[in-house]
Amino acid sequence: MRVPVGALAEMLGELPSVDELVATLDGLGLPVDAVLELPGAPRGVLVADLIDVRPHPDAVGLTVVRVRAGEREAEVVCGAPNARVGLRSAWVPPGTTLPALGETIAAREVRGVRSEGMLASPRELGLFDHQGGLLVLGDDARAGSELADAWGPETVLELEITPNRADATGLLGVARDLAAKLLLSLRDPSRSEALDLGDPDVFDGLHVEVADPERCPRFTLRRIEGVRVGPSPVWLQRRVAAFGLRPRNNVVDVTNLVTFELGQPSHAYDVRALTGGVLQVRRARAEERLRTLGDDELALDPDDLVIATPERAADGAPHALAAVGGSRAIGLAGVIGGAGDSVRDDTSDVALEVAHFEPVGVRRTARRHKLHTDAHYRFERGVDPALPERASARIAALLTEVAGGTPHTGVTVVGTVRAAPAIDFRPSRVAWLTTLEVSADTQRAMLERLGCRVTIAGDDAWSVAPPSWRVDLGIEEDLIEEVARLHGFEHIASSVPNLAFVPPAGDPTHRALRDALVENGFLETISYAFTGAAELASARAPAASVVLTEPQGVERAVLRTALYPGLLAAARLNHAERDLALFEVGRVFGAEERERVALLLRGRRLVAPWRAGLEVDFFVAKGVLEQLAERFGAALELRPAAADHLHPHAAAEVLWDGRAVGQLGRVHPEVAAAFELGETFVAELELPLALHAPALTPLPRQPFAERDLAVIVPQGVTFAELRGALAAVAGPWLISLEPFDVYEGEQVGAGRRSLALRFRFRHAERSLADAEVEACMKEVMQAARAAGYTLRT
Repeated sequence: MRVPVGALAEMLGELPSVDELVATLDGLGLPVDAVLELPGAPRGVLVADLIDVRPHPDAVGLTVVRVRAGEREAEVVCGAPNARVGLRSAWVPPGTTLPALGETIAAREVRGVRSEGMLASPRELGLFDHQGGLLVLGDDARAGSELADAWGPETVLELEITPNRADATGLLGVARDLAAKLLLSLRDPSRSEALDLGDPDVFDGLHVEVADPERCPRFTLRRIEGVRVGPSPVWLQRRVAAFGLRPRNNVVDVTNLVTFELGQPSHAYDVRALTGGVLQVRRARAEERLRTLGDDELALDPDDLVIATPERAADGAPHALAAVGGSRAIGLAGVIGGAGDSVRDDTSDVALEVAHFEPVGVRRTARRHKLHTDAHYRFERGVDPALPERASARIAALLTEVAGGTPHTGVTVVGTVRAAPAIDFRPSRVAWLTTLEVSADTQRAMLERLGCRVTIAGDDAWSVAPPSWRVDLGIEEDLIEEVARLHGFEHIASSVPNLAFVPPAGDPTHRALRDALVENGFLETISYAFTGAAELASARAPAASVVLTEPQGVERAVLRTALYPGLLAAARLNHAERDLALFEVGRVFGAEERERVALLLRGRRLVAPWRAGLEVDFFVAKGVLEQLAERFGAALELRPAAADHLHPHAAAEVLWDGRAVGQLGRVHPEVAAAFELGETFVAELELPLALHAPALTPLPRQPFAERDLAVIVPQGVTFAELRGALAAVAGPWLISLEPFDVYEGEQVGAGRRSLALRFRFRHAERSLADAEVEACMKEVMQAARAAGYTLRT
């Protein structure tokens, strides 16, 4: 929101310095984003009339223009499309410097014709951003005078307006706050005694029907006759440009000025465009279309509120809409007008619309059509519902001044204004909430300066009616904030509350377990404890024991009985990630509430950055648990076991320090298919796990000896059984026995498989001789044969 300091001074009189003004506005919650110094017209530029315009004899698209600036005349070569006889514009004589162009203009020949300077566009003059033609001036600018005398520099404050401060989207709202804070007198242009509000009982030839009073609670329409559309006077162009707009003509500039001055949007129609003088406010019809002022073709939605006029006049009843045929949309209510129905150069009678539209509907419409306009910006925040009549009168007065129009004595007003409910207010609450010591009398004076009506019902019981323009005041705390705002937020004492907070005692082993898994490449997930019975069934998890009586939906109707279904669901959501290592620590709710940790592995598992990843299988998953157990000094053991959700030939019970704590295995193919996953491995363990501090042992000083042996065993023999039989006879120097390959195929026969085993031996005090190692392996091979196994060579 741009606020010209000069316009503020017209409403408030003498103002403090710009620096003080910025600090005051910041303290009022209207922060200043930037201070802009807009330049005036350059010195030396003269107001001139175009008295002759002829085509350039040797250049298409150029004209030779004779200008008269008082008693001076000159010829200028010009390429502007709007150069015409009778136009009053800005002539830049030779020797004049234009800062916007960074050059001094000189006389020169253009294709054989001498040009004495130039005629300038607003952008070339540095006044506003428009390059489409010459600056167009009105009769108020005296030919021969310096333009800088009328168009001087301007200081403009650029404010950041928060969505709740709809009143501050108009200059008047900012001025009200400053007047209340600085104890200044306010000159409200909408409250001038000279304004003619019109008489609703006098018919002015216009008729309005509001078909949706919820979306349009107030609508005014006023006829202004004898308007002469033309360039705005310099003061109006300068003010509109300071607001960041491009001046267009006196009628449009007046409506734009009042939009920024009062915060009330409006729209001016050519009366000839209103069939029978009739306007209707209704919902759009299906497949109805509208071409906007911005030349966009919109496909309207039945939720859109439109301004419409009849397709044809009704015979015998030109002002009775019920007697009129179908109507066509000529504007999108509260957002943008339609093309072809607005004021034109030959307009003489104007129908002025000033209305109040419901904010939420305007916001929906603007977002639907991806439109952002000055009108929508204000209506979606909440314009003063009591303002339309006074804003209409202000516009009518300005049009009389700058366009020679005469407002009709009648005015059409539809709808009523609903007064905002009064707020119960206790002055003592100000100190209690803010620590500010402000007397009751001072609080009352502050609220009244903001436009509130205060009724005292008791010592600490007031009834405060907020003004119509403060749509953000609805509860007691809003009024307390207003008192604090005017008194100064900077006076609120800074204090740190004394909050005695004792964090809940947590299990330190959980953090250690999480850290270990993260260091091992796992990502932690946190899923809902609420789940659906169907998801539990798809995962073959135990049926729910706890059912919610008022669930958010069937997918969140029960409490989970296992963690792994949540990991499967997360893997399904991340289906594009083939390689996954996930874990979750959380509670499950069976017959008893228990804490567990669950792991999921699929795809390839990175062992080291310089090595290719291993395809996850049962042994890789088992290795993860072994690494955890080794880290925390626990003994891990796996036993063959069955679980509904696991593959019958790839499932094991997990024992941690000899205690059964859960299962590990490959997800059953039917469960994997239900979750749209391939081969996936999960483990779920009961907490707490015994986590021991790792024992510190010196690094071995002696090398180990390694031997490999392949043993063919029946399919039903597990590695745990084979390991137990062979480790028992391998001797005292055996330090590890691990499988590193499994083979099944024709070479070992049906129903059998070959397990490749790696034995490691180490003596604590010396190196082992080959003969000693071979003696150990001989005992191993004899034990294998004795058990009925075959050695593969």
